[in-house]
Amino acid sequence: MPPGESREFTGVSTQQEPARPGGGPDGGGTAAARGGPAAPGTSKVFRLPGPVALWWAWVVFAVVNLADLAIQGHDRASAQIAIGLLAITGVVYACALRPRVITDADGIALLNPIRDCRVPWGLVSDIYLGESVQVHCSPGAAAKVQVLHSWALYAPRRSRLRAEVRGSRWERNLASRPSGYGRMPAEAREAAKQTTVQLMAREIKNMASQARERGAAGGAVVRSWAWSSLAAIGVPAFALALVIAIG
Repeated sequence: MPPGESREFTGVSTQQEPARPGGGPDGGGTAAARGGPAAPGTSKVFRLPGPVALWWAWVVFAVVNLADLAIQGHDRASAQIAIGLLAITGVVYACALRPRVITDADGIALLNPIRDCRVPWGLVSDIYLGESVQVHCSPGAAAKVQVLHSWALYAPRRSRLRAEVRGSRWERNLASRPSGYGRMPAEAREAAKQTTVQLMAREIKNMASQARERGAAGGAVVRSWAWSSLAAIGVPAFALALVIAIG
């Protein structure tokens, strides 16, 4: 990513529409507006708050248990448990804290647990929301489309169905509407009925569309290993196997 400012979004955009009444079913906050590509030297980070909260909850649990083992445990079993906790911490880091989607003026990057993908805007043909946000990449009309999946922005069909049912109920029943819903513009009301991931996918799709209209340069999908995740998982796992083997 280019050096410069990086701003993180867990359901909030720089151009905010009115706040979503009651929050989204998957922990969202305000609605994401139609965002343009990040300015040169800046980037936008998209991820959900739930996995981040899970990471910090696990960190607290692991630190408390490691401290207890350091004070009371001085045998081989305690060492194995401590290394096992570190190995699990590496897995939680790779699966919960690290995954995110990063956009900037040049393209989009999908950071997944152990594999990363970087796509220039000119190669992005569509942003689709299935069970997760998908980036469709094609160098030309006749070329085969590559589909890249984001681990960070997942959207179970059940949560989207609940949002649709809730929105329909708001339209039919005045008593069930949150305060201020009726005074919102039509576009804001539609946004209020969507999940956080739907809003994020819409914002990223608008970025891709605006970049194509500007004639953004194409290129190739760049894939790389997430060495930090591999090290966080592999080093404690190897140490644990070694301790067990020599025991």
